[in-house]
Amino acid sequence: MKRMMAIVLSTVPVLSIMLSGCESSAVKEDGSAKTGNPALVQSPSGSKQTSPDKYDQLVELSTVSLFNPLLKFENGDDLNNNVWTRHFEQNFNISVKRLWAATSDDEYIQRLNLLIAAGNIPDFFQATPEQFKQLYSAGLIEDLTDVYERDAPQVVKQLMEEAGEDVRKAATIDGKLMAIPWTGLERESVPMVWIRKDWMNKLQLPEPETLDDLMQIAVAFADRDPDGNGKKDTFGFGIDRDLSAIKGFMNAYHAYSNIWIEKEQGKLAFGSIQPEMKPALAKLQELYKEGIIDPDFAVKNMQKVMNSVAANKIGIHFGDWGSAGWPLATSTPGIEWQSYPFPSSDDKPVKLQHDLNIYGYVFVVKKGIKNPEAVFKLLEFWVKQYYFTPSEEDYVKFIWPKSQNVPAVWMLAPIKMYRSFNNLENYRVTNEVLKGKKELSELSPEQRNAYNNVMRYKNGEKMLWWANAQSGENGSGRIIEKYLSNDQFMPNRFTSSPTDSMLEKGGNLASVQQETFIKIIMGLEPLGAFDKFVSIWSLQGGSQITKEVNEWYAKQK
Repeated sequence: MKRMMAIVLSTVPVLSIMLSGCESSAVKEDGSAKTGNPALVQSPSGSKQTSPDKYDQLVELSTVSLFNPLLKFENGDDLNNNVWTRHFEQNFNISVKRLWAATSDDEYIQRLNLLIAAGNIPDFFQATPEQFKQLYSAGLIEDLTDVYERDAPQVVKQLMEEAGEDVRKAATIDGKLMAIPWTGLERESVPMVWIRKDWMNKLQLPEPETLDDLMQIAVAFADRDPDGNGKKDTFGFGIDRDLSAIKGFMNAYHAYSNIWIEKEQGKLAFGSIQPEMKPALAKLQELYKEGIIDPDFAVKNMQKVMNSVAANKIGIHFGDWGSAGWPLATSTPGIEWQSYPFPSSDDKPVKLQHDLNIYGYVFVVKKGIKNPEAVFKLLEFWVKQYYFTPSEEDYVKFIWPKSQNVPAVWMLAPIKMYRSFNNLENYRVTNEVLKGKKELSELSPEQRNAYNNVMRYKNGEKMLWWANAQSGENGSGRIIEKYLSNDQFMPNRFTSSPTDSMLEKGGNLASVQQETFIKIIMGLEPLGAFDKFVSIWSLQGGSQITKEVNEWYAKQK
């Protein structure tokens, strides 16, 4: 699960970098831009909304939530009295009261489990996929099918469409829409390659066009002393002990670790045991033997890998669109990196893997509440303020105050959705302004911030290289655009809560997989150990898991 608190338990400067990427694009599934300002789009013709602009009688809604303890209040504000709650009551006549707020995902899940067990849930709240399934089985949550079609604002429906068909399916049970997905950033965050520009220039290396080109750069970074200290103490690229950093490398070989992919006869198969994984492991074994990979990777988590990047030991980073801002700009603040799409190992296009495009949770509504449509009014206001407002005043008030003591008040909004291709829109509009095709005044405050940071870099503030590397002419947004236009995505097709056998056997199987893959890479086991692993995986629960997964998948068609 994506951990919501991970994005906020950091310093204000890092939050600023991350938030500058939280503007997203209005894009169709084919990758083309949607026209018009979504904030001004009215309800579809013929829809009959039942929610008024402002209720005559006070609508009272209870909720529970996560809360970042680093967020401070000023002027007597608190969780139930702040800019968001006051606006809802003054403008919509909706009162939102938090019954409690947890400071970690684990605490939130545990406390919510107690409410679910007692059948005493608030009016609306975020739930994990597992809790969502329990709530439905217990008959505790509202069927939102008709409410959504009738009352969901156009901007909310647009974000749902942009997130992808699988997202709505994941919120649908027995043909009924039972939740509002917290739409996420998974599709935009698929892997790409980042390379140190100074090392490339020093060694006079050409830009990579093929996977062989990329591997030659990795070899040069390990063998040709790019840091100039006269020692062989640098490596091509980093690997962590969980092997999470090399998903994109695996994808280049059409191998997909830890996700379920569709194979013959429309059946789902576990990516980690497919034959395409073998040549990827063989190449990693070869690179490890040649000293291109850190020999101590098996004991390093991702933070320690980034420590090696900060120590100028690694020149290639397998990251995503925002890696320039974090972690690269914070690890090597004076060093510029350039992004590249992942090349393929052959003539077939690379497909980049991603999980279900939600942010770890779905929002549910308690069964039987009088005004379920009011929740969509709250969500519409969040979407407009976070993404579409042209007002600098509103942006400062509801999203990012100028006071350093009260950062990111957007976190106080009780319900949220994210746009799935936010950085792509930043890239697009920034370049439209750069080319004179759009006026700066047409951009939202966050988009203007992205453009202004690019211009500040161009005017000499080189510490803002990360902004140009993401939203400038040759920024990482161009890669997301390429991936979108070519449909280079490989989604995890299993989007339900874990099956019974997954809960019972999955942990052990994951441990066997990790141990086997690491030993193969390090040369402690021959490549043939992969075939043995596939057999063990099947015999020790994998076959039963596959059966359960396909029973679920058959019901989705």
